[in-house]
Parts: sequence; C-alpha cells; structure tokens
Amino acid sequence: MNLSMPGIHFLVSSRPLEFDTDGYATRYSIPAKLPNVDSSQVLVITQIHSHQFGLHEMPGISLFDEIAFPDAVNLPTLYDGTQTLQGKKILILMLNGWGDMILIQPALRNFFNMICAGGTPPHITVACNWISNFPYPSVPYIQDVRPNILTLSEYCSYDIVVNLIPAHFQRSAERSMRDLYSDLLHITEDFNRNDPPFLTPHAKKVQKLRPLFDQLRDETGKRILCVNWKSRFHHKCAPPELFHDIVTRLYDAYQPVVFKDEETSRIMQEEIRALNAPVINLSSLIYDYHDTIAALSLVDAVISVDTGIVHATGALGIPGVALFGPFPPETHVSDYTSILPVRSSYMGKTCLGPCCETHKGCADVNYSPEAVSPCFEAIDPYDVVNALEKLTDDAHHKTSISPFYIRHEKTSGEAAYGCENCV
Repeated sequence: MNLSMPGIHFLVSSRPLEFDTDGYATRYSIPAKLPNVDSSQVLVITQIHSHQFGLHEMPGISLFDEIAFPDAVNLPTLYDGTQTLQGKKILILMLNGWGDMILIQPALRNFFNMICAGGTPPHITVACNWISNFPYPSVPYIQDVRPNILTLSEYCSYDIVVNLIPAHFQRSAERSMRDLYSDLLHITEDFNRNDPPFLTPHAKKVQKLRPLFDQLRDETGKRILCVNWKSRFHHKCAPPELFHDIVTRLYDAYQPVVFKDEETSRIMQEEIRALNAPVINLSSLIYDYHDTIAALSLVDAVISVDTGIVHATGALGIPGVALFGPFPPETHVSDYTSILPVRSSYMGKTCLGPCCETHKGCADVNYSPEAVSPCFEAIDPYDVVNALEKLTDDAHHKTSISPFYIRHEKTSGEAAYGCENCV
C-alpha cells in the first residue's frame, strides 16, 4: 500500500528533531533506522516546511514524496468529495497565513454545515500553522486545532484527511483562497453561501485596552487611525514615506497609531523617528494576534498594506483602506463590505501585475529583499486619503446598523454578533 499527497513530504530521520509551530513543539525523539520504520517514526510535513527548514540539506534526514505500508495498516481515506463524512473524525491539513485563515473561515463553516445537514456532525480537527493565534477559537464547526507537522501514527488516527495544501500553489488573479478551499472541500451549491468572514474580539482583552483608546481620543480630540506599512513579505511592504504623507494629510481628524509584533515594531519605530512622523506606537500592548484583534476593534479606521490586519479589519466590520501591489484586491477583500482597496497602477519591465507572488519577491527589483516594491511607489497618497474619506462618509450615511456601530454601542467590549451563532 502506497501513500502520497500533493504538497506533502514524509520524513524519516536518524537524529532527534523539534519543530516550533506558533509556540507548540512537535518533537521527533525516536530516531529511525531505515528500512525498519514504523508509523510513529515518520513525520508528515509540508514541502514548504521542508524548504523553509532546509531539511534537504541536513545529514541524517530522508524525505519521500511517497511511502509504502503493509496492507494491514489502517490509513485514513483522502477526501475527494465522494465519501460519507457524518460522524467521522476529519483532519483538515492546511498551511496558510493568518489573514488567509480569516478569509477562508466561511469555507470551513459551510463545509461543516453541509455535513451536518446529512446527519451526525463530524469531529473536525484543523492542522495548521496557527495554534495559539488561531483567529476564531471555540467556534462550533471546528473541534480541535493542532500543528500541521504530525507523526504518521497521529495521521492514521483520523478517518478522513482533507488535504488543502494544494491551494497554496494555486493562487490566481481570478480566484480567492476562499474559492479554492470551497472547491477542495467540494462544498455543494446549496451550502456555498456568500456569508462574509467575521471575528469576535476577546471581551477581556477589549476591556483591558479600552481605557487607553478612550484616553487617546479625549487628549487628542481626534478619531484613532491604525496604520500599517509592513508585511512579513518584503515585496508587500510600502515605503514609510508614503504612509508619512498619508497620515500628515489626515492628521487634523485622525491620530495615527501602530501595533505590530516586537521585531517589526522596532523597525517601524526607527522609521517613525527618522521621518518625525506623528504616529504613536502602541505595540507594547500587543502580545499575540488576539490582542491585535481586540485593539483593532477599538479604532475608528485602518489603512494598511495587504496583511492579516486587513482581513481582521474587514471581519470586524471596521472602515479600512487596503493598499494592493502584488495581489489583486478582487480575490482578497471582495468579501469585506467595510474595506475599500487602492490598487497600484504600476506596470514594470518584467511585471505585468498583479504578479500573485507570495514568497520570492519582486522581479522588477531582481527579487532584492532590501528594495521597496515599485508597486507601492506608484500609489498616490491622494487616492488613499480620498478612499478613507469616501469610506467614512458612506458609513455615516448608512441607514442600516453595521457591525461596526453595533460594536461601539456595547459597553462590555463584546461584539453583538458571534461565531457561536454561525451554524
């Protein structure tokens, strides 16, 4: 019996290994001796992980695209849309950015609802690269979240495995990650509802942060604007000078703030200082992405490059302007009614844009990690300012109550809508 999965390597090592996934350690402590290997000595790992960790180059490590097992071994069934899923233990194997995890939320919810409509609910485990920072914990349609590096014996404890890793290699200018996941999950037309992603901030975290945001509004007499020009992918970062120009134009009405992880915050603070920009760095308040969601729920508007902050802003229903270079806004933010995109008009020597490049970088600067992507240098700050003004004017003139306004009417910091109501 042979087992293979697109985007997956099977790893055998003669040395102990340990992998960190969002603070959770996967330990490989029983070195294997080929060819006598049992399933507890084989790791199931994505090919992207293999590349990121340089596993091909490490002595004592063997990687396989296919692995053979005795017929007596009970391997889970790879989901192809034909299996009966009611009452089954299902492992959904994925590798996504934090923003993508928010964007695909409706696909996971619709998948669960589709199964439940046929009878007994399944037990769904999501194997991903966000454990502590999983953006919508405790929802009824996901029972467990675990690292996406696991032993083959753990893999064999499930009845059905849904392999969503191929979606990572199928990014396009026409289809969003949500669309690709819906296809791989084989969600039928009756259940592929166009319901947007939504997040509920952690009430205690909101309560802890609220006094500071209220004080900032009182002292400045302004609304609070979260700004973000950094992405974990360098070619999706905007030049700080662009954001300095934007916040200067908005400074009469908005106090700009930034909150990012410690290392990125340090770099951004140096840029703020060099430009003498009127941006207050609140990053010391942020310890994880749940703090980020709580803080975003307390601002009045957001301007950001295409990152998880944009998706969280949209899922919270907060007015936001998203700046796009390598990726088309149609595939990334069309689900969010509170987000207005500003797209670069750049057409380069080698790039016809959008390039949909995730990891490698910008071809027009020879993939240099030090160079700013010319996509963002082509964005006019007037367009960004005008987009925010249009967005906030539209929000003030709406006759229906949006999640944004419902949220601010609550005094406890809890949103008036929640994932517990999504089934």
